Amino acid sequence: MTFNADELKSIAALLRQANRILMISHKSPDGDTLGSALGLYQAFRGIGKAPEMFCLDAPPEVFKFMPNVEQVRTGQPTLDYDAYFIVDAGATHLTGLHETHPRLFDKSLPVVNIDHHPTNSLYGKYNVVVPTAASATMIVFELLNALEIPVDRDAATCLLTGLYTDTGSFMHSNTTPETLRVAARMIAKGANLRAISKDIFNTLKISTMHLWGRVLRNVYQTPEGVTMSVVNQKDFEDSGASYDEMTGVVDYINSVPGAQYSVILTERDGKVKGSLRTLKDEINVNNIAAVYGGGGHAKAAGFTVPGQLEKEIRWKVVDR
Repeated sequence: MTFNADELKSIAALLRQANRILMISHKSPDGDTLGSALGLYQAFRGIGKAPEMFCLDAPPEVFKFMPNVEQVRTGQPTLDYDAYFIVDAGATHLTGLHETHPRLFDKSLPVVNIDHHPTNSLYGKYNVVVPTAASATMIVFELLNALEIPVDRDAATCLLTGLYTDTGSFMHSNTTPETLRVAARMIAKGANLRAISKDIFNTLKISTMHLWGRVLRNVYQTPEGVTMSVVNQKDFEDSGASYDEMTGVVDYINSVPGAQYSVILTERDGKVKGSLRTLKDEINVNNIAAVYGGGGHAKAAGFTVPGQLEKEIRWKVVDR
C-alpha cells in the first residue's frame, strides 16, 4: 500500500505538534471503526500523546474483549483538540456529528479522514482513503508503519479485529493475498486471533439465537433471486436482543443457493435500515444502496430511511 508523499509528510508534521488527539468512530460502531480508533489510541499513547476516543453510540458488547474499549466516550465531543482522526466513515452523516459539529467537515480543523469506502466524500483536511483496502484498520496499520510509529500487541489485536470482521473471517471476496499478508504481519506483532474469532464468530447469546430465529423464519426469495428477511421492533422486544446482535446474520442468509443478493430490513426507532450482501461478481450492491441514499462496497452495503415496516400479503390465481 502506498500513500501520497505530501499527505504523509503533512500528517507526520501534524502528529509532531499535536498532543491531545481525538479519534472519532462512526455511529452504530462495528469492528472496523472501533478497531481503527483503538489501534490509533494505543499507538499514540505509546509515543507519549494524550489520545481520546468518541462514538455517538456505545460499543456493542461483542467487542468487550478489545483492549481499552471501555475508554470510548459517548455523548457530545468538544472541538478543542490538536488533531482529529475520523475512521471508517464514508460520509459525514455516519458520524452523527454533521449537524451538531459542522466545523469538523469544513476543513478548518486538522481532521485526518481514514477510510476504505469508494464513496468517501474526502471531507477531511487530510484524506487517507484507499478503496482497494479490505478494511480501514488495514490502512491504519500501514499508515502507522509508514510513520514509523510502533504497533504493540494490543494495537495489533484491535487492528486485526477490523480486518477479520470486514472480510467475514477471511471468507469474503475482499480477502486477497495482500489482505492475508497484512493479517500475518499483525499476528506477528502479537494480535490475538483466537480471542477475536471466539468472541465475534463463535459466541452467541440466547437472545441472539432467538432474534436470528425470527430472521430465518421470515426469509423468502423473490422470483428475481433476491433473498430477503425483515426484523421489526417487536422482534427485538420479544427476543430481548439488542440492535447490535444483528451482526453477521445477513451474511448467513446470503448463503442461500442461487441468490443474486440478500437484503435484511431492520426496523428501529422510526427508521428502517437495509443491509445488503452479494457473492456475485456481476452485482454491485453499493449501487442498489445508493438509490436509497446509502452506500458501502460492491459486495456489502447498506442504507437507512425513515419509516416503519408493514406486512403485505398478496394472492394471485394461476391457471395450471
